[in-house]
Amino acid sequence: MIRLHRSFPSGSVWMAVAALGLLPACSESPAPASESAALVRHEPPPAVLVAALAGWRVEGPKGWAFTQSTTGEGRARVERYDPRRRGAERWTLLEENGRSPTEEEQRRYRDSRPLFDAAANLAGQLDADRADLIAEEADGSTYEFRLRPVDENDKAAEHMRARFTLERASGAIVRVELFNHRPFKPARSLTIQEARTIVSYDSPTADRPALPREVVMRVQGERFWFRDFSQEIVSLYRDFEPAFREQEKTLNNPVENGVDKEGPG
Repeated sequence: MIRLHRSFPSGSVWMAVAALGLLPACSESPAPASESAALVRHEPPPAVLVAALAGWRVEGPKGWAFTQSTTGEGRARVERYDPRRRGAERWTLLEENGRSPTEEEQRRYRDSRPLFDAAANLAGQLDADRADLIAEEADGSTYEFRLRPVDENDKAAEHMRARFTLERASGAIVRVELFNHRPFKPARSLTIQEARTIVSYDSPTADRPALPREVVMRVQGERFWFRDFSQEIVSLYRDFEPAFREQEKTLNNPVENGVDKEGPG
């Protein structure tokens, strides 16, 4: 559904890092004290968190149309996504750097859109045997997970952690943070000091499930041992509307809402 790293297709370092830990072989850099050093408690995840993760997708439930506004790298873009359409027609470019696109720009934009939406399966990569309780407030709790490698070639997972904030009143996941807990080198000439993606969700209501409100992706590091860099991409989401009747009947069950047979969306 939500395109977390496709609004500005480029060779940017943050895009590779933000691909939910799916980097090629990495080597470890000397690390400062881990951000996870002061964990409160180590235990299996509670039943309420297991239930929330069972129907959770980082992009949000299927079948919702929305408007996405993205800024970063000196650019600004406003897009509309509508799952009732097919293929690249699901995406419409509304504004590019503050102006309406020309027909040619709209055509090039559509040509760059994927024919099928591919949802990132972060939940499937969690080491679900243990959840570290790192914060407990009156309105909710935050748990941290290690990541399991996707395959034998995935060496980046060991450098990453994922945190989930569970809202007490609704039992919904309202914040997800994916970050590296120590510096690492995805390439010999590249050191990543910080790679962080934060997804914030609005609390669910009687009319809608927990839907994404904001995604912030940030990366800082060093290229070629002497060139520091820092990049940040921010996407905001608004004007959600249920695209199918099924969303209105079973708002909080994205598994049953899988009406779009062409792919996640």
